[in-house]
Amino acid sequence: MKLIELEPLETSFIGEDCIRKCKIIRIDNNIKIDEDILWFQFDNSITPPDFDDCDSYLLAIIMVAMREKRHINVRGKVSQSLLSNLTEYQAAWHKWLPEVYDQIIIKSDVITTNHLREKGAICAFSGGVDATFSVWRHTQQKNQHRSQNIKMCAFVHGFDIPIEAKDEFSNAFARSAITLEDVDLNLVSISTNYRQVIKGNWEHIFSCALVAVLNNFKIMAGTGIVGSSESYDSLIIPWGSSPITDHLLGSDEFVVIHDGASHNRTEKVKEIVHWSKGIENLRVCWEGDLKDKNCGKCEKCLRTQLNFLASGTPVPKCFPVIENIVPLLKHIVLKNKATIAEWEQIYLFAHKEKIKSYWVEEIPKVIRNKPVKTKRMILKSMINYSFPENTIRRRLIFRLKNGFNKEL
Repeated sequence: MKLIELEPLETSFIGEDCIRKCKIIRIDNNIKIDEDILWFQFDNSITPPDFDDCDSYLLAIIMVAMREKRHINVRGKVSQSLLSNLTEYQAAWHKWLPEVYDQIIIKSDVITTNHLREKGAICAFSGGVDATFSVWRHTQQKNQHRSQNIKMCAFVHGFDIPIEAKDEFSNAFARSAITLEDVDLNLVSISTNYRQVIKGNWEHIFSCALVAVLNNFKIMAGTGIVGSSESYDSLIIPWGSSPITDHLLGSDEFVVIHDGASHNRTEKVKEIVHWSKGIENLRVCWEGDLKDKNCGKCEKCLRTQLNFLASGTPVPKCFPVIENIVPLLKHIVLKNKATIAEWEQIYLFAHKEKIKSYWVEEIPKVIRNKPVKTKRMILKSMINYSFPENTIRRRLIFRLKNGFNKEL
């Protein structure tokens, strides 16, 4: 039998920081084959969960365990409501990708049924469009009865900014803190070695990773806000974050809200232009050489600039000035379905707004510039989920097997 054991370690305090740690032990047929230590480090002004509270550790490892077909033994305590939600979470991913993710059994030494939840919310914030939109909407009470009382925001060091890039993180953190001061919110940092010890498909596991981090703050705020990736009318399935599964990463003690699917990315940009500090310090780049600022030339930087232009708004000063964006578009290769959908939305939005500009008609060329593996992925998806056994399906299978002589 293949297992993963989670063994929580005593919380330690070094200087002004609190460190929560857990051993991740892989076992094959009663023989230990591997051991890692996952840690989360944050300011000791934050009251941490009990050292043996393993909700965050379980969230961190669940997708990898499913992929490796390993049952999980937790040598600590886990919330009953989280275990219930993760049963359904597993069912969704197994249905979407049965050849990749198995449904596994989770056992815990202690199962808690604490239904007390701290008031207030915490929002993940690194200065991007999705988080900026969520903070703006909730602090301005634009979500009506769904608006949350955000008590603090958290910037994760170790996700898009590598853990060793300390100066870049410090600069990016300072910019985000200035943004949040404008709406009287405090920003806290939390560092983790998650991406060093948890090896999985980031496009599938990133929401689990984010909620695992936010769960460390549940004594301070009982609701976690996760900014949406796609809008309700263009959901990408399977994808790491969606309104279908994100709430299943929560518990009675820490509810997870998937926020912002009412708006696509261009619509979000159209909202946040009313927050001058928000767009002044916007940071979306993760591919550039400098992780604390926008390079202006990578796929996400270019896409975000077009989000602004499509919304009828000038590109903000957080991006370098580019006189002609078209030559840069020719080098963009879209690597997944979610990114393709984002570019399609920009094109449709620009046409809806009757924007006549040199860059609009370049977008279809960008969309067509997909690597073969992405085309193959799209065709497989269409074959598996869109068509019955008929002529269209047979033609798609033929193209999948015999190459791509025509553009999709």
